[in-house]
Amino acid sequence: MLGLGLLVRLGRQVLAGPVADSGMLPAGYYRHLALEALEAEDFPGALRFLKWAADPLLAQIMVFRLRLLSARHRRQSEAVQDLAASESSAERREHYKTLLIEEARALELLQDYEARAMAHLGGPRRAPPV
Repeated sequence: MLGLGLLVRLGRQVLAGPVADSGMLPAGYYRHLALEALEAEDFPGALRFLKWAADPLLAQIMVFRLRLLSARHRRQSEAVQDLAASESSAERREHYKTLLIEEARALELLQDYEARAMAHLGGPRRAPPV
């Protein structure tokens, strides 16, 4: 019996990826995987499983989470801009400029993920209030 259990467990581990990516499993399984990916802040992974979960509430949760992160990045960008404006050292201003570029890239990614998550909601799409 021990050998059979080990063989089944090994089979699950080997086939888990290809079978999960096929969309053939129950929606609850994909819901679990999407929530797990959201918890780990793996947004591309969450979006991949969201299409098979077919759960509008889960898509709304993801959009809300992405909007919260976008707001945090916007606040950080504003703070860095304020610091850069008050800095007299050229070296520090260059450092702040690099930070602003990274923040802009992060915001762009988050907005892309949000648009992709909104596609799973169905119905009319609106831009979030600024």
